Amino acid sequence: MQIERLDSPAQFLTATSNYRGLDPIRTNVLGSVATSVAQDARQYDEYWWWIVLNNAGDVVGAAIRTAPFGLQLGPMSEDAIPALVAAVARADPNFPWIMGRESLAELFVAQYRAFSTRRLRRGRKSLLYEIGDLVIPEVEGSYRRATVDDLELVAQWTDDFHYFIDGVVREPDERDRAFLLERIASGSMKLWCRGPVIVAMAGHANPVATPSGLVTRVGPVFTPAENRGRGYGSAITAALSAELLGSGSRVMLYANAENATSNGVYQRLGYRLLDDVIQFDLVTSE
Repeated sequence: MQIERLDSPAQFLTATSNYRGLDPIRTNVLGSVATSVAQDARQYDEYWWWIVLNNAGDVVGAAIRTAPFGLQLGPMSEDAIPALVAAVARADPNFPWIMGRESLAELFVAQYRAFSTRRLRRGRKSLLYEIGDLVIPEVEGSYRRATVDDLELVAQWTDDFHYFIDGVVREPDERDRAFLLERIASGSMKLWCRGPVIVAMAGHANPVATPSGLVTRVGPVFTPAENRGRGYGSAITAALSAELLGSGSRVMLYANAENATSNGVYQRLGYRLLDDVIQFDLVTSE
C-alpha cells in the first residue's frame, strides 16, 4: 500500500470520487468536510488530505484532518493501516484524536503506540444510521428555515448541542460564526415552532455528490431541556429528512451510542443502523 498526501480539497475530492462512490455513506464525512473547504464555506487552521493507493494505483482508502480537529478515517482494509499510521506520525505528530470505524480505529491506535508516548483514551462511540422508510410523527407545530434574525439563538443552541454531546465548553470564533451564517444563508438550518416560539433545531451538512448519487448528513439536532419529551426533535428530524429525500439525496446521521433516547427516536422514524465509529483521544503524558 502507498500513502499519498494531497495539496488541496479539490484534488482530494477528484482523487477519491470512485472510492467514495463505492461507499458513499461511510465516506460522507470526508466528502462533506472537503466540499465545505473547497467551496470556501469553512476554514480551519491547517489541512491534511491522505489517500491510500493499492499496487494498481487505485484509491482504496482515505483520511483527513482539519486542525484543530482530529483525524477522520475512511473505510479501508486493515493492511493499509501500518503505512497510514507511519505517514500520519511523520507529517502530523500532534493530532488530538482519531475517529473511524471501531475495528480500524482500534488497529490504528495499537500501531500508533510505536510512534508516540502519548496516552490513548477511549472516547465517544457513535452509531451510523441511514433512513429507510421514513415515518412522519404527528406533532403539533410547524417547520421553517432559520433566518439571519435567528442567528443568536441558532449559535447558542449549536454551542449547547456540542456541550451536550462532548461535555466540553467550546469557544466559537469568527470562523465558526461565518460558517453558521453560511449555513443559514444556504437554508441548511431548520427550526420547529409552536406558534411564534422556536422549540427545536436541526441542520444538515453540504450534500456530497458521488458517482452513486447524493448523500446528505443530518446534524446537529437539538431540543433544549425545557422542550424535551414532546416530540419536537422527532418532528423536525422527520421534516428535514423528508425534505432531503425529496431533493433526491440519501440521508444519514450519527447518534451518540450511549444516548438511548435519541437512538430510539431515529429508529422509530425509520433510520436503519449501519455501523459504529469510535473516537480515541490522545493525551500528552505528564
